Amino acid sequence: MHRSALILLLFVLGSFALVVVTQSSHAVGPTLQPSFQTTALWGSPQAPLLAAPGSTSLPLYVSVTNLGPEELFSVVMRFQASYPLTPIKGVPNNITLRLPALPVGSTVALVGYFNISPSIQPGVYNQTLNVDYILGNETYSQTLNVGVPILGQPKIQLAGFSYNPLRVYPGYPYAELTTVLVNTGTATASSVSVELNMSYPVYPLYNGSESQIVGYIPVGTPVTLNFILGVYNTSSAVNTTLTLIVKYNQGQTQRFSIPFIEYPKATLSIVGVTTPTVRVGDGADYVTLTVKNTGGVPAQFLTFTLLPSDVFQVSVPSSENPLLAVSAVNVSVGTLMPGQEANITYIIQVNSNIKHGVYPLSLVATWHQPGSTQPFIQELTVPIQVHRTLIQSFIHAFENLNSNPVLVLETLLIIVLIIVVIVIAARLRARSK
Repeated sequence: MHRSALILLLFVLGSFALVVVTQSSHAVGPTLQPSFQTTALWGSPQAPLLAAPGSTSLPLYVSVTNLGPEELFSVVMRFQASYPLTPIKGVPNNITLRLPALPVGSTVALVGYFNISPSIQPGVYNQTLNVDYILGNETYSQTLNVGVPILGQPKIQLAGFSYNPLRVYPGYPYAELTTVLVNTGTATASSVSVELNMSYPVYPLYNGSESQIVGYIPVGTPVTLNFILGVYNTSSAVNTTLTLIVKYNQGQTQRFSIPFIEYPKATLSIVGVTTPTVRVGDGADYVTLTVKNTGGVPAQFLTFTLLPSDVFQVSVPSSENPLLAVSAVNVSVGTLMPGQEANITYIIQVNSNIKHGVYPLSLVATWHQPGSTQPFIQELTVPIQVHRTLIQSFIHAFENLNSNPVLVLETLLIIVLIIVVIVIAARLRARSK
């Protein structure tokens, strides 16, 4: 019994020792799991970029290094982008790289283009990189964290502005505003668009002249933008403020106020008209116009030009040089100070084929002002009453004898006047003989 018990005990102990050795051998047999080093940067190692919230279409460079201790085979790497990264249109969420082998110490790169959410704060955001590989006869998979830096912040500033011409006056048909923007931040501004909000007396000269698409503004790079402005012809100088709105990085906005100053100009008004009775077909009637500078600035080198029409023409005697018509049309005044008046006289002839009535007599005034780069122009119009001829009045009176006693009286007076003139002329002729 004692000997049999001893044999049984030895058999049990031997079996337990065999199990322990087998488990230990299975635990230490496979090679140690390899380690990796991951690095992410925007741009490239040769030209890195500083990404910012709201940046668009930026290249992300992810490098992976096998730190060992073994060479890996049939390697598949998948970089899976997640918030706050969004692949650009046409690019999948996963960037995949396949390698037949990855020796110890070797570095490979995955590159993709991404947009960055504009609603985040600057910081480092973890992304996922999956690595599948074969080591020995086994397939392994590891999940790595990749820290993606989003640390930049663009900042758009208005570096300066100017107008062309330097002085804008009421009546100028248009002006050009030049603005200079600069990015004083730490990252490139993307998706940059600029809009100019205008207010009276400024308006967009044409559709689209108030907005521009810029795209990108790198750090420290000035960008010049030109806007063509229409300017209403105000009766007096009107000042206002224009607002430059800059939008960038999918949601960031900067607003800049730009003053618009109109300089005062001279304003001319016809305050008096002196003329005899103007009749249809008259050949030489004088018209004297009293013009006043109602503005607050002197009008220098002031000239008035009569505009010929189908009713009124400048009267030039046939015996005179036709070139004198030029001087008859243009009347120079010199300088007309604020509040000062000047008389200008034209000798006009009236078309004989028109009916009696009221017709406009138009003239154009041109002048210069101190500091102006172009002449000022203003059109002035005054109504002129054109009466019937004496014969037309006589006929008209007798056609309306029963309907207008006043007109009959006027006609009789005209007839008496004609008879008196004829009698006086006859007596003078008789005396001269």
